[in-house]
Amino acid sequence: MHSLLPPLDLSTFTGDYQSARREFLQRAQALPKFGLMEHIHHRHPEPGPDGKNLYADWLLLSQTEHPAKLLVLISGTHGVEGFVGSAIQSDLLGNGIAELLKDQTLAVLFIHALNPWGFAWLRRCDHEGIDLNRNFVDFKGGLPNNGAYATMHRLLNQPADSLLNGHAPLSLDAITRGQYQYPQGLYFGGHGPSWSRQWLDSRKNSAIFTQLEKIAVIDLHSGLGPFSYGEVISDHPNNTAGFGFARSWYGANAMSSALGESVSAPKTGLIDFFWHKLLGERGCFVTLEFGTYSDKEMIDTLIAEQRYFRRCRDSGEARNLNDASVLALRDFFYPADASWQQATLLRARQIISMALNGLAQE
Repeated sequence: MHSLLPPLDLSTFTGDYQSARREFLQRAQALPKFGLMEHIHHRHPEPGPDGKNLYADWLLLSQTEHPAKLLVLISGTHGVEGFVGSAIQSDLLGNGIAELLKDQTLAVLFIHALNPWGFAWLRRCDHEGIDLNRNFVDFKGGLPNNGAYATMHRLLNQPADSLLNGHAPLSLDAITRGQYQYPQGLYFGGHGPSWSRQWLDSRKNSAIFTQLEKIAVIDLHSGLGPFSYGEVISDHPNNTAGFGFARSWYGANAMSSALGESVSAPKTGLIDFFWHKLLGERGCFVTLEFGTYSDKEMIDTLIAEQRYFRRCRDSGEARNLNDASVLALRDFFYPADASWQQATLLRARQIISMALNGLAQE
């Protein structure tokens, strides 16, 4: 077999949440001693399908106790998308940590499995049905109303081929924008802060954030865009410091949702907005989105899995991770294809290198 690729360790791509976390922890435990090393395990209130505890892990590394710059890498915001994010994080811990921490003024924060329940149970949302990437709204200020989603929601209760035949009456943007009226529907932003949001809120006053001069945040996702391509998505408004940093650091790779450049349209309640506020004018937040299959297939797959979830809920049936709809959801967001996995590792290293070079700019 011929290959012109640099060495790539695909063992970081695992088959389930517990294996992914074990790989991440083993690599973290093998690290040398750093001037700053903080590892916090946040236990989720619900167990995984094997009855074992689930955790969101916070791993902060730096050569110095007082870094001036920070790179943040997040996996598992959309649970089942955690496979690729975890693989990238483990790849960096095993093969890139020395390069990451060459800069004595830099710290790296790994947030592993922000939504561990969705990761373990192979769902995109969390244990309350909340899409974390629609949950960051001001719940005291009144909830947004996506009236267009009501048509989509009715399809959940109709025969299986109502949407699968390809005549969905709504655009992808209308479907995915986020909704707050249907707790049993797709893209539900919640009626209050999710467990993961509360956890992030509890960490935002950490000492590390108060002393920094520059911050680069990369949230790792999969599903939208051409197969295996990693798009850098910026949701910073035009003419803001964050927008400028994204353009400067990532160049033409950075696609603006607000300007209509991205595969992802503007949405409500994104986790981006939490980080925008925390960053201020010190850096930028981007999503690194690895494409898989078509938009139609994504919606069809989400609809089928949501119907299965509701059937289990209504009948008291236990969720079977080997059900065809569950496996289809996993396979859509996590293709079992070596070329896809290789491409994601290479692209992640490239984009993270750009972030590091951006942080190093005077």
